[in-house]
Amino acid sequence: MYHICFYFFMFYCYSIMGWLVECLSCSLYNHKFVHDRGFLIGPYCPIYGCGAMYMYFFLNRYYHDPIVLFIMAFVGTSLIEYVTSYIMEKLFKARWWDYSERRFNVEGRICLLNSFSFGVLGMLFIYVLNPGFTFLVSKIPHIVLMIISLILFISFLADIILSFSIMTKLKINLSNIRKDSTSDIDKEVKNILSKHTFYLHKLFNSFPKVKFSFPRGEQILVSAKKNFNNFDHLRKERKQHVKKLKQEIHPISKKSE
Repeated sequence: MYHICFYFFMFYCYSIMGWLVECLSCSLYNHKFVHDRGFLIGPYCPIYGCGAMYMYFFLNRYYHDPIVLFIMAFVGTSLIEYVTSYIMEKLFKARWWDYSERRFNVEGRICLLNSFSFGVLGMLFIYVLNPGFTFLVSKIPHIVLMIISLILFISFLADIILSFSIMTKLKINLSNIRKDSTSDIDKEVKNILSKHTFYLHKLFNSFPKVKFSFPRGEQILVSAKKNFNNFDHLRKERKQHVKKLKQEIHPISKKSE
């Protein structure tokens, strides 16, 4: 039981580290702070956790052969990214990331630059990160680690169920939009966004280049992004209005005293 908890704890921690790496790399690439990354609501990217588990179980044997280690990390993590992209596209009728504009890509799902970066991360994982991580976790009492892992597992499972449930409903609702005119599409999209504003806002921030692969997908995406901008504008106006009201009420309450 302890080993299962240890493996999940490792998966969870590296998923969070992956989320941080994604936020940092996207912030640098876009020249602005990016804090929404990942399909799930929580601050983690499970694909990095899966990559870490692959490295832990299969790459330690190449510890003394860094060239083979790099190649195995390069190939294995690229395969994980490709399969994840393919499965998510089939599940939700959307392409969440697309590297078609980058050189040496495979169907836009993986590209040479990312794969090379994952190869380097694989070496960093085996030689630096995982030895340090394993040492620190070994200092945690077994019962404490098991309790922490159980709590994290329950929250993580709840996140998966909630996120996939919302996304499945969204896929059904969006794919059922058969309108031709832009105004009719806008009305349908507004109705859907009003029910799932928070999750969709996070999703579009996480995957700004998402492409829907059902009819009217491009028009729906344009409408969704436009309406999100309107929602943001309305939210700012509401905040300013509330702030103004508070400033007006505060002096009145002082006078009454």
